[in-house]
Amino acid sequence: MCAKLKVCPGIDNCKRAQQDALSLGLVLDELYHGMQLPSKFKMAVSGCMNSCSEPAVRDIGVMGTPRGFTLLAGGNAGIRPRIGDVVAEGLDESEVLEMVDRIIEFYMSSAKKYRLGRLIDDIGLEAFKSEIGLL
Repeated sequence: MCAKLKVCPGIDNCKRAQQDALSLGLVLDELYHGMQLPSKFKMAVSGCMNSCSEPAVRDIGVMGTPRGFTLLAGGNAGIRPRIGDVVAEGLDESEVLEMVDRIIEFYMSSAKKYRLGRLIDDIGLEAFKSEIGLL
């Protein structure tokens, strides 16, 4: 399976946007689009908390806030819906890119044939945060 990305219109096209989702989304797309991963893997970037790109139900979701980006992990809108866990808040673009890279590296080395949310459920959120260097 390969990574797919959904991005909201961004700060230039939406009066509610608080962060530049489109710019970040383009960088993520360049880095990860088509990357082969253990299972289906979806990402989303939203410029505000309205979450037009649905970051809470993606494997990795990035949501703009007045204080930077919030990073969510493990969301899924499939047959067993799961809201992503907030793993970091107040991030700038470079911090988001670093964290996404850590999450994907960990996912590639740890998951077999299931989504990121199931991996987080299996090991626990605190262990996941520790593995990606947040604790």
